[in-house]
Amino acid sequence: MKLEKITLENFRCYQHLDIDLHSNITVLTANNGQGKTSILDAIRIALWPFISQFDLAKTAYADPANTIIIDDVKISKSAEQRSPIFGALDEMARQFPSSITAVGCYKTGISSWQRYRDSEAKKSQTKDDVGAKALKDSASELQSTIRNLSLPPRTLPVFGYYGTGRLWREKRLMDGKKGAKERNNEQIRTFAYRDCLDPASSFKQFQDWFTSAYLKVMEYQIKQLEDGATFIEVPNELRRPVKVVQDAVNEVLKPVGWQNLQYSEKYDKSLVLKHPNHGVMKISQLSDGIKNMLAMIADIAYRCVLLNGHLQDQAAKQSPGVVMIDEVDMHLHPQWQQTVIASLRQAFPNIQFIVTTHSPQVLSTVPAESIRVIKHEVDINTDEIISTANPPTKQSRGVASADVMAELQLVDPIPDVEEAYWLTQYKQLVTQHGHENVQGNLLKEKIIEHFGESHQEWLECERLIRLQAMKAKLPKRNN
Repeated sequence: MKLEKITLENFRCYQHLDIDLHSNITVLTANNGQGKTSILDAIRIALWPFISQFDLAKTAYADPANTIIIDDVKISKSAEQRSPIFGALDEMARQFPSSITAVGCYKTGISSWQRYRDSEAKKSQTKDDVGAKALKDSASELQSTIRNLSLPPRTLPVFGYYGTGRLWREKRLMDGKKGAKERNNEQIRTFAYRDCLDPASSFKQFQDWFTSAYLKVMEYQIKQLEDGATFIEVPNELRRPVKVVQDAVNEVLKPVGWQNLQYSEKYDKSLVLKHPNHGVMKISQLSDGIKNMLAMIADIAYRCVLLNGHLQDQAAKQSPGVVMIDEVDMHLHPQWQQTVIASLRQAFPNIQFIVTTHSPQVLSTVPAESIRVIKHEVDINTDEIISTANPPTKQSRGVASADVMAELQLVDPIPDVEEAYWLTQYKQLVTQHGHENVQGNLLKEKIIEHFGESHQEWLECERLIRLQAMKAKLPKRNN
């Protein structure tokens, strides 16, 4: 499955928004509070009719976030009846219908479907149009097909939503006793859809699965040694699930050097990573950035393996699907931010990623055709807010981060602090041949004291002084 377009009507801050999605990677960028996360939440709601038809995707708790709830419906105020008391008494009303329309490819062609809410009555619910019902039917057919183990295995799409609370809001990381039924469920393909669209962390679910898979390999090796084997070759069906996850994690963690995810009895029965310089460390001891990225990548890879084990070593590489990541740069060093998108694409080349970011380092690694700049502008004739999500007009991939800030994000890369003002003033004096006067010498002292004589900013001032001196020596041209 791939999504081509999402249209929002009266959903949260959007009166109307059309957003075309790139088939490989879409990067949403905007100022804070402009609705990036709302778009991801809308996609979650649009995908739920498909996912909900798989038995193990559903839990006893019906998460309202998979539907359009009352608080999702846009509230507008009357243009005619404005209160003179700073808007405190403006007439307000929810705008219906509130809808999410998706256009995407599933089965053999392009289809569209819509989910909408048309009432704020207490017992009103999200409704599905004919297209959404057809989407459900398609998923139900898949569920029935994969139960028949005599048929060739069908490749299932992978879904994931990783929100900004994926590290600290660990709803699913809580330890709890599992019954035999739940342990059996974890071996069934469609258990990979359990909580897949919950933006909270899912590392415990992965950890249990990986530990079990790793222990099976260890138990096989121990049994072979007990039987007197001198050379142990682990069967592919045991080795493969562990290796697929390890390969994906190695690819994405390559910039920081941590590799080879393993289960260790020695380290308190924990998952560990290895580093050529730092040795072995438990996952819990690593930085937030590494833990965050590991949990996310491992979770995606685990779902690929569980859903599509028939793809064998290529489960992560060949599994299709849609994965959303809010603030993909969260907790990452700028150097890592410059590689994270490429690493995701390398580890999961067949998955469509839809991510948000504020990072110019991320934006500088993505072509303009994959970026959507979200803007809200007021129509001067109607006072309506016009929302758009379009690619930038200038190329972004390969551009310096400072230029991305200036051109795409409309942010001055030079901070508004007095030290920057000193530099501007001093350079103006240099071009006017006044840098050796009292004001110029005072600025020079301040700049050198703050930056130091070896700093690039002062070296640039000296370069400008030499340039102006050379210009002054040139003979003047007669007009």
